[in-house]
Amino acid sequence: MASGEPNAADAPRIVRDVVCGFCGLGCDDLEVAVTGRAIVPRKACAEAARLLARSDAPPPSPRVNGAPASLAEAAAAAAGHLAAARAAVISGLGADLDGLRRLFDIAMAAGASLDHAASAGLFANLERLARRGWIAATLAEVRNRCDLLVIFGEDPTRSYSRLFERALPAARAVDGQSADGIAAPLFAPDGRRVVMIGETFSAAARSALSGHALTEIAVPADQVATAAALLSAALADRDVGAVSGLPEDAVAAIVTLAGEMKAARYGVLCWNAATLPPEDAAAVAGAAAEAVDRLSVTTRAAVFPLGGQDNVTGAHQLALWRFGYPLRTVVGAGMARHVPELYATAAALKDGDLLLHASAFRPTPPPDFAGGPVIALAHPDTVFAREPDVFIPVGTPGVDHAGHVFRMDSVVCLPLSALRPAELPGVAEAASAILSHLGRAA
Repeated sequence: MASGEPNAADAPRIVRDVVCGFCGLGCDDLEVAVTGRAIVPRKACAEAARLLARSDAPPPSPRVNGAPASLAEAAAAAAGHLAAARAAVISGLGADLDGLRRLFDIAMAAGASLDHAASAGLFANLERLARRGWIAATLAEVRNRCDLLVIFGEDPTRSYSRLFERALPAARAVDGQSADGIAAPLFAPDGRRVVMIGETFSAAARSALSGHALTEIAVPADQVATAAALLSAALADRDVGAVSGLPEDAVAAIVTLAGEMKAARYGVLCWNAATLPPEDAAAVAGAAAEAVDRLSVTTRAAVFPLGGQDNVTGAHQLALWRFGYPLRTVVGAGMARHVPELYATAAALKDGDLLLHASAFRPTPPPDFAGGPVIALAHPDTVFAREPDVFIPVGTPGVDHAGHVFRMDSVVCLPLSALRPAELPGVAEAASAILSHLGRAA
């Protein structure tokens, strides 16, 4: 949990061990300085620093049709729109677990489809996971046991700048501490290897992986899925020969890599489905899972899919608990129907007559929608292409109020602590206010 140090009245309060809820890594060692309601990050990646930084300016008030309103007035107006809707769409879902619970309650009461803004990568992975399952590693297992990490696609530090620092610190460290100040890996040997199939390593990645052996197998972005399938075939000892679209040296390197993976103690295959071409993401997930199936006969291996922005993992888990289905499901009238191709946000909006958009972690505006009222439970800095019919500015979990989010590997639910006095309702409070009026408006 975050802990503050007492300071002079006019000095900033330093808060250490801040847990980050913005990406799926769940780093828990951030540091900020808080003065009144202003927040200045002192230790954080660039993305977390941007999203944590706050001024002392007063927050905006709710608005109804562009005019200032109280929370109660805005909630009543939102409830009226929801009661009149017949095909409501709830998008964004950028909220902590309590906020998600209340949004799901609104969907059940009013009838609505549910989808998260970051669910595209999740569903590319679910295609394989739902059909045949897979063997997945946790972040701790990658850190403590992985001796060969294979990454498909782009350099993951673009989306998760601290991934290598957190997941692959040096195996040996002074006084049991790794370079990031956390306990050194428990079982990982010296000479850990990282192989990139797709892009080359960025300078930031090379710096974070100093001390490890790095290998680059350059592959065009539209051939990453082919390379993944080739690795799976080579692990099955099939004669792959020449492969259309892949350079000969890349084919030879991947065949060699297959042999090295068979000899590894704990090989891990990693990718970020959200950054792969949509038509290839599911194929990469399937090929990686098949490779692990083959390796697991003789050695240890696992997949480690990246993802988790804005608690999409928590939204997925909560949907499973509540409805027995993942996201991209419509609920209401005592029923739930899961049809991903119909209830992904873009598809659902084609037939929708109301959009309720929730984004508390970052100022992401609602998707374009002209088919009915727009209700936004959104970050106070959100810039709208058109004014929502109802706008309720909400606080950010881990900044304005406490909350819980899931880490990308789904095994850890992380507590977020408030950093400053709250002047905005959280998504849970705003949604509860709407629910309180919804029964009367129905």
